[in-house]
Amino acid sequence: MTNSVKMTIVTPVWNLYKAGRVETFRQTMESIHSQTYGNIEHIIINNNSTDDTPKLIDEYVQKGWSTCHFQPVQGLWHAMQKGLEVASGEYVNFMNSDDYFCDDRAVEIAANRLVEENADMFYSGSNRIHQGGTVGYWWADVWEFYVGICPNHQSVWVRVKDALELGGFDFNYKLSLDDHMMRTFLFNDKKIVSVNKPLVSFRDGGWTSAQQGNEFVLDYVNHFYDKMGKSWGMTFEECSEIRGFYLFDNQSKDYCLTLAEKFQNAGFRQYYLKRLHEYFENHAGTGCYLFGSVPLLTSKTNHVGTKTKYYLFGCFPIYKTKKDGW
Repeated sequence: MTNSVKMTIVTPVWNLYKAGRVETFRQTMESIHSQTYGNIEHIIINNNSTDDTPKLIDEYVQKGWSTCHFQPVQGLWHAMQKGLEVASGEYVNFMNSDDYFCDDRAVEIAANRLVEENADMFYSGSNRIHQGGTVGYWWADVWEFYVGICPNHQSVWVRVKDALELGGFDFNYKLSLDDHMMRTFLFNDKKIVSVNKPLVSFRDGGWTSAQQGNEFVLDYVNHFYDKMGKSWGMTFEECSEIRGFYLFDNQSKDYCLTLAEKFQNAGFRQYYLKRLHEYFENHAGTGCYLFGSVPLLTSKTNHVGTKTKYYLFGCFPIYKTKKDGW
């Protein structure tokens, strides 16, 4: 395939020496430089580092591997937005300073699929390096974007023009703005293609990973409710229940089926129903039932696991627990 399509890679950095990321940054740089694809623009966004990071960056700028843009210290998402705005390629990827391409053909594979399919977004599987050194595999089906399960952004390429027209990284939200952008592409019927194989490796323990908790969950729910759920006639609570297919564990099958009627995207509704039937087939026969069909005792826990209500015969509330801090 021709190298005519320019592919931009953006790497935000801040105080690499203080963060202990010098060696991982070098690994990132080597993985980009060793790519087989010949038309790559690599942009480093320096968040006004106060250690020797500028000297380290300049080493690669002098080699002609990268260009550097300076950005006031406003956080990761502002740095990524800056990279999006200065990118001159048709597609852009955001590769962190402690992650890397694990396949020398990664950019070539992405470019081929994007051009062949005239697609707006591409993603792949990823090797997930846990803090103990073990390696897992991370993959998300495109329909799982709806329920808060997304690929890591290091594996994602988006069309620059589309990303800018859709508002880039939406600072109305606090966390997982990368996931929000992926869902926004999906919500706006952009064409998304993928390959289910690892093209990148990413390390656990990044900034977003450290934010997991109530605020992280609510940020997802707010985004889904604002951008899609509300227009589908869903309540805020219903939007919270579909996160990670959470409601399968805490609602009846009839409830889950009724909620599916609100999903106005046929592809997602079909995928949801498939997962729903698989879940209840795998859990058939569990629980305690009167006359074989009436549940004696059921429970429902809210989407962040802080409140649990128990019901007699599936409908009469008899007991409620509540954890501190909710």
